[in-house]
Amino acid sequence: MSYRPDFSRDMPAPVPYGSYGGDSGGAPYGGGPMGMPPGGHAPPYAAPPMGYGPPPAKMRKIRHPNRPPCTTASKTLYIRNLNEKTKLPRLSKALRALFETYGPIVEIRARHSIRMRGQAFLTFEELDDAVKAHGEVQGFMLFGKPMFIEFSRMPAEATIAKEGGDVAAFKERRVEERERREREAEDMRARMASAAVAAAEAEAEVPNKILFLQGLPPGIEAADIESAFAMHAGFVEVRWVSVKPDVAFVEFESDMHAGTAKAALGSAWTARPDAPPASISFAKR
Repeated sequence: MSYRPDFSRDMPAPVPYGSYGGDSGGAPYGGGPMGMPPGGHAPPYAAPPMGYGPPPAKMRKIRHPNRPPCTTASKTLYIRNLNEKTKLPRLSKALRALFETYGPIVEIRARHSIRMRGQAFLTFEELDDAVKAHGEVQGFMLFGKPMFIEFSRMPAEATIAKEGGDVAAFKERRVEERERREREAEDMRARMASAAVAAAEAEAEVPNKILFLQGLPPGIEAADIESAFAMHAGFVEVRWVSVKPDVAFVEFESDMHAGTAKAALGSAWTARPDAPPASISFAKR
C-alpha cells in the first residue's frame, strides 16, 4: 500500500473514519496521494490552509488548452497550473514528497521565469511509476490549485545521460523543436490575421449601387465629383454630407453600374494632385 506524505505542519489533523460515516474503528486516511481511504470514502479533512486535497469532480479529466496532450507514456511528467506565489524550494519539496510515494525521482525542474512560471517537470527512474502517478495525482489540489499533469513530449536530460545517450545532440534537437513550434505558432497567427482582414474586406465590399467616398480634400465641390463619375454609365447623382465635408455618396442605377465605375477608378480617387487620394468603397446596406 502506498502512503500519503506527511503534511501535518500545513494541514489540520484528519478526522477518524467513524466520525464521518466511514469504518467505525478505522485509522485516519492512508490511501494514495489522492487521499482516498481503503473504504473508498472522501478524504476526511476540510479545506486545509495549504490547499492540499483531491481534485474537484470536474477536474478529473484535464486537457491542454492549446494542443492535445501527449499520449505516449514518458518517465517525465509535465505539471502545470502550479501556484505561482509559492517559493520554488517549498514547491519542489512538496512535489517531491507527493510524488516519491510512487517511486524514486531523478529530478524536479521548476523555474520562476515568465515562460516557465507555474510549471514543472518531474522525472521518475521507472516508466511504470510515472504512468501510475500520472493517473492518480491528476487534478490533485496543491497549494490551493489543481495540478494538470501530462506526459512530457521530450525526455529529460538526466534520463538521456543515465541511459548513455548523447546529451549535446539531444539539446540541439530540443532547441530545433522549440524553434519549429515558435515558427508554426507565428505562421498560424499570421494566417489568422490575414483571414480576419480578408473577412473584414469582404464584408465591406458587398456590392451596392451607392459608392462611399471618404477623405475628400478641403474645398472640393460636388461638380468636381460629378465630372469624375458622370462619365460612367448609370450615374444618377452625388449626395453631399454637409456636416462632414470630406465624405460623399455617389449613386448609380444599379449595383452593376456602381461596380463598373469602381473597377475603373480603383479603391482610391485623386481629386487634386496636391491632396491625398480619397478612398472609394461600396456603401454599407
